[in-house]
Amino acid sequence: MKLYPDSTTINRLCLGSILLGSGGGGNPQILKPAIERLFTGSLRSIHLVPYTDIPDHCTVAAVGMMGSPELLEESLPDGTEGAAVVQALERSLQRRIDYLIPLEAAGVNSVYALLVSARTGLPIIDGDGMGRAFPELQMTTFHIYGQKGTPFALVGSSGETIVFDDKDNFMLELNTRKALMKFGGVGYFAGFTMSGHEAKEALIPGTLSFLLELGTNLETSNYEKCLLQLADVTKNSIYGTAIELFVGTVGEIGHIDTLKLGTLTLNGIKQYSNSSFNVLMQNENVIAYKNHEVVGMVPDLICFLEYSSGLPINNNEAAKDMVLSVIGIPAPNMLRTKKGLSVVGPQSFGYKMEYIPLEQLHSEYYF
Repeated sequence: MKLYPDSTTINRLCLGSILLGSGGGGNPQILKPAIERLFTGSLRSIHLVPYTDIPDHCTVAAVGMMGSPELLEESLPDGTEGAAVVQALERSLQRRIDYLIPLEAAGVNSVYALLVSARTGLPIIDGDGMGRAFPELQMTTFHIYGQKGTPFALVGSSGETIVFDDKDNFMLELNTRKALMKFGGVGYFAGFTMSGHEAKEALIPGTLSFLLELGTNLETSNYEKCLLQLADVTKNSIYGTAIELFVGTVGEIGHIDTLKLGTLTLNGIKQYSNSSFNVLMQNENVIAYKNHEVVGMVPDLICFLEYSSGLPINNNEAAKDMVLSVIGIPAPNMLRTKKGLSVVGPQSFGYKMEYIPLEQLHSEYYF
């Protein structure tokens, strides 16, 4: 289908992207001016392709940005960086890219991938490799299904370009992070080149169109209505039904530097008034505790909504005394397989605990 990003569509994409960011991934709202400049008053559109329509023998590449989303505000991208890095990847491959796909359909990267699609004129596949936001390159279904990330082209905001050829995706993650330090903390990439057949096997389907559907349900400006609509829209998706985990006032926001952890404490209100809630964060929200018992964990999504408006926020936007609702959303099943959990489960973040699905932790709600 053709996507015409008017202001309503952009806003819905941003809201859905923030929610699926699970607390991280950067705020896509900072890219709204770039999209509006590109599309306002023009007939330009983005060709969004269902994964079932991808030819088996075409060439697909994942695109996105990596590094600190906060640093993006110092030099806002407009998609030309992504177009340049796609060309660098094509030169390395010595063949054309036919389709683009977001590495992650969440946070900044969902919207940025659309910008790159518009700049290059290449169609973009309705799907991604994470189904949410994760902090590392290998934390993708592409890696889980055996796809090599290289050749992997990375360009800095000043135009400096490196093409990596690491055979191992963990080493690719390490070496690209080293390069980002030279680039000033932000880079734009194209990699994980696949055939159409390989992409269809490895991607999480329908996530870009799902962002729009989520965003439509997040525009209500009423938390209670929003919660009901979220439960309904997630129930009929590749995700599981959303559940309210807690409502409370932000108390302490802290860091455990030795473990590279952020912590956030909520003091309960309403039916949770005698309870406390803690979230451990590594870019994204990773594990949630209510009264010191686990109530949600990665790869399931742990998301924040402002209680007054029902609008999603990132964890770095939480402030003391803000009233938040915490929402849990079961992750797509591709992330919950034994192979998937070895890459994106709690132990991949340094937690020595077995993954327990939201449905098991809250069986009275789900069953």
